[in-house]
This record gives sequence, C-alpha cells and structure tokens, in this order.
Amino acid sequence: MEMRDEAEIIWKLYQEHCTWERHHEQQRTSVTNLFLAVAAAVLGVISLDRELSGSDLPLTIFLIVQGFFGSVFVAKHYEVFSTHQSRAGHYREALDSIYPGAGILSNRVKADKENAARFPHLHKLRLNKFWVGLHILIALFGAVLTGIILARLFT
Repeated sequence: MEMRDEAEIIWKLYQEHCTWERHHEQQRTSVTNLFLAVAAAVLGVISLDRELSGSDLPLTIFLIVQGFFGSVFVAKHYEVFSTHQSRAGHYREALDSIYPGAGILSNRVKADKENAARFPHLHKLRLNKFWVGLHILIALFGAVLTGIILARLFT
C-alpha cells in the first residue's frame, strides 16, 4: 500500500470519529433541551394551584428521577464522545507521523497554549461537568420541593 493510500484511509477514519463526536454532542444537547422543557412543564403544573401539597409529590419525585437519569445519560454520551475523541486523536498522530512537515500536532499544541493563556481559568473547566450539573440541579430542585411537601405533611 502506498503512503498516500494509507494517509487517505487514516484521514477518512479521523473524519468519521469527528463526525461521531459531533453527533454525540448534538444528542446530549437535544436530550438536555427536552429534559429542561419537561422539567419546566412539570414545575408549571406544580405551581398551577400556587401551593405545594401532597398531590404534587409524584411530580416532584419525577423531577428527582428525571434529573438523575439525565445526568447519567449525558455522562454516558460524554464517555462515548471521549472514545471517539481519543480514536480521532490517534489517527491525527498517525497523520502527523506520515506528514511531519505539516505540523499537525505542533500547531494543535500551540493553539491549545494560546487558548489557555487567553482563558487561564476557564480552560481548566470541563464542559461535561456543566451538562451533568444541570441535570443534577433538576434532581436537587425536585428533592427540595419533595422535602418541603413531606415537611408540611408530617408537621
């Protein structure tokens, strides 16, 4: 096999995994948007009578379950995304070894350093933590409302 054919195969594999990365990011976004809309609707139903009561308990428990399920779901998407990211990284390294003069890896390292210098604190934060945290907040909100209802029922 010629070097050019090998590079073309590696390039196509790299592109495939980058496409899968985008797919999982879009799926994570779509699920989060859906779950936020459902949580907002549930909160709307809970607040219709402007009072927390025992009849709202199934809805607040639903928020807890939905929030935890959502956090696990987006964490799983991140895990699969990371797998594709890692595979793409290995293909990028292979391309760099075939075309060392192109500076594929050195330009990436340079860009990463520039970005870290521009955003010294933000670049350390992983976006995945925000996605998971958003779903945990839904669960916590449900837990707080459940706690309030139970406190009222048993006092």
